[in-house]
Amino acid sequence: MTPVPDRIRDFILSNHVLSLCTQDRDGLWAASCFYAYDPGNTALVVLSSVETRHGRAMAESPKVAGTIAGQPIGIREIRGLQYGAEAELLSGERRATALKIYTTLHPLAKLTHAEVWALRLEHLKHTDNRYIFGQKTYWTKDSD
Repeated sequence: MTPVPDRIRDFILSNHVLSLCTQDRDGLWAASCFYAYDPGNTALVVLSSVETRHGRAMAESPKVAGTIAGQPIGIREIRGLQYGAEAELLSGERRATALKIYTTLHPLAKLTHAEVWALRLEHLKHTDNRYIFGQKTYWTKDSD
């Protein structure tokens, strides 16, 4: 697997909320979720019940997309990430490992019993206007 560029990895690590776009039989749906980054599996870890609309949608159709972005006022401060991923409901040891990564960043999550999902990143597009206006950095899981 191609390593995620440092600039993108650092951006992912400097944030903690993502938008998650799913699709079910009723159409498109979006949600905001706290996340933690699992660099060993190139995945974003989220907690969400399979009873939520986006949880049911991920279980039925695991291809997802979304964004990670702040709320800057100035155009030169825009930084953001668009991602495509495959959602996987984790169990067993993989769930325990991902939950530990998640609760290290979000300790209050130790009080919940939600399902643990890995959004296995497949492609990324990162924008950071602080360096060069309109500069994009792309990453694909299996690119050379």
